[in-house]
Amino acid sequence: MNNRSNMNKISKKLSLAHSFEKAHFSEIQRQERPGFHLSPAIGWLNDPNGFSFYKGEYHLFYQYNPYSTRWDAMHWGHWTSKDLLHWDYHEACFAPDEDYETGVFSGTAITDKDGSHLIMYTADYTKAPDYSTDLSGKNGIRRETQCIARGDGRQYQKYEGNPVISEKELPEEFTIEDFRDPKLWIGEDGKYYAVTVARKKKDNLGAALLFSSENAVEWQYLSTIRENDGSFGGMWECPDFFFLEGRPVLSLSVMNMKNTSPLFRNGNCTVVFVGEEAEIESEQESMVDLIENTMKTAKTQALDLGFDFYAPQTMEKDGRTIMIGWMQAPEAGGNAPEKAKWYGQMSFPRELFFQGNRLCQRPIPEIQELYKDTVDLEISCEKEEKSFAELEGKLLDLSLQISAPKHSFERKGIFQMKFAKQGEIYVLCTYDFVSGILTVDRSHAGRSASICEVRRIYVGCSEELSLRLLLDRFSFELFVNDGEQVLSGTLYELPEEAKEISFQGEGIHLQVEKHSLKEIKLGAL
Repeated sequence: MNNRSNMNKISKKLSLAHSFEKAHFSEIQRQERPGFHLSPAIGWLNDPNGFSFYKGEYHLFYQYNPYSTRWDAMHWGHWTSKDLLHWDYHEACFAPDEDYETGVFSGTAITDKDGSHLIMYTADYTKAPDYSTDLSGKNGIRRETQCIARGDGRQYQKYEGNPVISEKELPEEFTIEDFRDPKLWIGEDGKYYAVTVARKKKDNLGAALLFSSENAVEWQYLSTIRENDGSFGGMWECPDFFFLEGRPVLSLSVMNMKNTSPLFRNGNCTVVFVGEEAEIESEQESMVDLIENTMKTAKTQALDLGFDFYAPQTMEKDGRTIMIGWMQAPEAGGNAPEKAKWYGQMSFPRELFFQGNRLCQRPIPEIQELYKDTVDLEISCEKEEKSFAELEGKLLDLSLQISAPKHSFERKGIFQMKFAKQGEIYVLCTYDFVSGILTVDRSHAGRSASICEVRRIYVGCSEELSLRLLLDRFSFELFVNDGEQVLSGTLYELPEEAKEISFQGEGIHLQVEKHSLKEIKLGAL
């Protein structure tokens, strides 16, 4: 496949998107954007796509609608970075400009054998029913097929023979209406592999499917590596598959999760399935294990227990596995602040690692390059709430070591922290040393789309707890006990003055380390 002669061809739809971006990008002032999280050039952002390293740069694409702060007519936006901190915006990479697509849905990118940047994505073709003549809605059409494109890091051309996976390759028991989000990689055997999700016809539940190809163009179905039995919501989306410390990990974003477990409190959340290290002696052997469905017995874990985290992607470089997710709940799609010029943001990059059998996350250490001043405090909390002026800020990396004396712990030990605070506006974090429950309450922090603005997780009963808070203008990420659990949330429409930090808890001792953060640099279009 060689589309390089067509690389300079730009469709009318893509050209229109470029013109719109250039006309409106400068309307958003730097202080209107997050300080150290990524937001779209203009308009709407959702899933991260094509997270990869190519030609000396990190590339991150994203689901994108430049024309509105609502989801519609998916394009691909594009950033690049040298260091995962400071990013350059680029013109839209894809627009839905082919006859087989009304939206360019999620996908992944790799460096191909010929040195090109190979992208695999889903082409969604949706034709809504005419409800004036068809009240049942049965005459609507939806087809999702898998396509490829190549590029040089700036310009990309869709393959003329697209789609490369369609009904012909999809097993009969799955519907083409929900068949999307390929995770692409090259195995040690030189073959191309892709994990997609699809909806089963018999029960409308999701499944993860494995395909392979010798040339990235002709594909065959290999195996269903995981099926939803009803325990994990309905349809699945945005699969990721990778090896971490010798263990195979399958990540899936779950739609319509039932609130039946304290591990899964979000209606739309991300679940990981972790295979056993003992079964794997090499990547090639683990691929065979994967085909034989060993992932069906993998351990499960919620990836983020907060309000807003979905559709993460990982990439590997220099022995690290780095993850970025969409920091927004899908149900918040129509909830952009009034007069907003952009909506949607990415999480700060996280490094993945294991502690025992638990998949853990921590902010990449490069964040230290954003530190501009440091405050260290030892605090003995009191029964009454107390704010600390030296801890105030909108852009913070705040670490707490929290301990309760044994006599206080045995009696009753409740620790409370309020952040992003101004008067009666705040986010409340509470830890009960007796029950071992950590609670994050966002109900006093402005408007959102969540039905429930409280999240509770079981941390365990202990005399000590560590918390790390990344606080930005429009979001927070809270890492519990060195990243064993994470809770993320958006904070739109907070006043600029909402920057106080307060603590409360009789007999509780704190060691606090606060780093104020510089804004990341954002290169203009």
